[in-house]
Amino acid sequence: MTTTEATPQHSAEPDHSAEAEQTPWLLRDPIRTGFLAILLLSLAVRYNILRDSFFITDDFMLQSRAMDHELGWDYLTRVHTGHFEPIGFGFMWLLTHLAPWNWTVAMLAMLVAQALVAILVWRMLTELFTRRAMVLVPFALYCLTPLTIPAYTWLSAAIIWLPLTAALAGAIANHAVYLRSGRWEDAVWAVFWFCFGLASFEKIVIYLPFIAVLSLALSPTVSLKVGEIVGLVRRTWVVWAGYAAASVAYLVIYLDGSSRAEASTNLAVPSLEQLSEFVYLSLFRTMIPGSLGGPWDWQPASYAGAMVDSPRLFDWVCWIVFAAIVVVSLITRRRIGRAWVALLVYLGGSIAALGIGRVAYSGPLAALETRYLADTVVPLVVVIGMCLMALDDEQDAWLPQARRWAAAIPRTTVAWTAGVACALWLALSLHSANGYAEFSAANPYKNFVKTTEASLRELPEGAQIFDTPLPVNLLGPLFMEYNDVSRFVAPVATPEQRADLATREFFDTPLMLTPEGTFEPFRVEGFASPAPLEDLCGWQPVDGRAAVPLTDPAYPWGWAVRVGYLSDGPTTGTIHLGEASQEVEFKAGLGEVFVSMVAGGSEVVIDGVDADVNICFGDAQVGNPVPVPAE
Repeated sequence: MTTTEATPQHSAEPDHSAEAEQTPWLLRDPIRTGFLAILLLSLAVRYNILRDSFFITDDFMLQSRAMDHELGWDYLTRVHTGHFEPIGFGFMWLLTHLAPWNWTVAMLAMLVAQALVAILVWRMLTELFTRRAMVLVPFALYCLTPLTIPAYTWLSAAIIWLPLTAALAGAIANHAVYLRSGRWEDAVWAVFWFCFGLASFEKIVIYLPFIAVLSLALSPTVSLKVGEIVGLVRRTWVVWAGYAAASVAYLVIYLDGSSRAEASTNLAVPSLEQLSEFVYLSLFRTMIPGSLGGPWDWQPASYAGAMVDSPRLFDWVCWIVFAAIVVVSLITRRRIGRAWVALLVYLGGSIAALGIGRVAYSGPLAALETRYLADTVVPLVVVIGMCLMALDDEQDAWLPQARRWAAAIPRTTVAWTAGVACALWLALSLHSANGYAEFSAANPYKNFVKTTEASLRELPEGAQIFDTPLPVNLLGPLFMEYNDVSRFVAPVATPEQRADLATREFFDTPLMLTPEGTFEPFRVEGFASPAPLEDLCGWQPVDGRAAVPLTDPAYPWGWAVRVGYLSDGPTTGTIHLGEASQEVEFKAGLGEVFVSMVAGGSEVVIDGVDADVNICFGDAQVGNPVPVPAE
């Protein structure tokens, strides 16, 4: 037997299956590992912010509003404070009816939504640039940028910004695929995501001019000539027709929702000075530093929120770095100017929409609240991706200068420089997140809310809750009737308590909500009647009418009115203060009755009492309810 015959024959191709099975799962696919590491890090950061946060302002208003309505077309499509957000309203309705005032459930919902939106952004980036390691850079920018923290950790903001961001990522991805494939199915999906955005937040309308410009950036073979642009539109007419049809339907529904009773648009045109200041602050104090890991510092925006407050030096350094990125990209990347213009179109549309909707009311400093620009991060990561990578199937993406630099600069130098830049950006981002967490965790009304809920549950059956404005500045007069105790506690009240709060018009043993969050008896402090004459019960009706004078006239306002009486039998009567009146019941014996009135006057008049009942009125007070100190 020859040596050749004695040697076993093996396949020319090596078998990697055993080697692959022995490789740790995390090392089998480095891109997948990088994706998971970035996603989990972002969720860990957001969780640590959310776990110490709580509901604020609009969160309570929206939950109370959800208790006022059935889940239906009218509730979902009514424009409220200028916003058309059926998805957000629907979520708040479900949260209110299934887990009212439950921060744990709200927090988990926001974290799950952030994970899902991040996956959509990853899909968008891989559709644009294919699945490659470099995609992790813009993905990390999206996941870890502080620009989205306030929008994603305040519930009332998250219910509009998270669906809007999902719609942008989904629409851009499918639109880009449609530009390459021409398949109508991809166009349908792009229109679907646009409609999803329309149901999220009216700001989605700026997607249309943005995607028109971005289409040119995503079509490298199309030059900026009228004929070629018209040809592109003709080839892709299906998606544009879908966008147009969806926009017309949206306009009809929006106008209908804004014309209904209780709808509020809150739109006003700001002055030129206000708008120019708003533009400057949006671009140079918020957007640019936020893109590079800022802001460096924050200042209070509400009792549990914050707005940008970076040192000027930090902003100046960010401007220089951002300008350098733009300039280098323009001299190294073909057609990157189109992408930057698309970003400017989106940013300009965003600033214009906010200028009409908020600046006239909140002032230019509203630009320092990063939540108003949270969605701009999606167009930003698309542009950053194009600065780093060629599009899928794009040929000759780099200019000669880029090729010369690539040949001249050692790869190790590039790798170290990129690594240091990414590490510095991550450190800035985490520093900024930590700074914001200090404000979001400092919610002064968290204990008040929890105590109120516990005290409400401990009330005995039939307890009478006197409706007053909230005793703490949790919402404030800006929220009008939603600042009342009856609306505030409605989500956590029993059906019987809600019914009593909605229908009761007079009280004999009322309780008020105190600043500590407990329900306590109270007295009325303000304008009082003089002491009755000696040996007299008080003021007795003549022909069914008695007038109890006040030592000082009460000016017109919303007051609590108390009348003390002694009666030998039950009777009804009507209490008058100025032009206001309220029918009440008087029980047999010594008692008191309380009503709420918006009026003023120098006397409290009681009439309409039964002539067969002997009753006298010993005193009356008009003023504010004050808790009775515990004995």
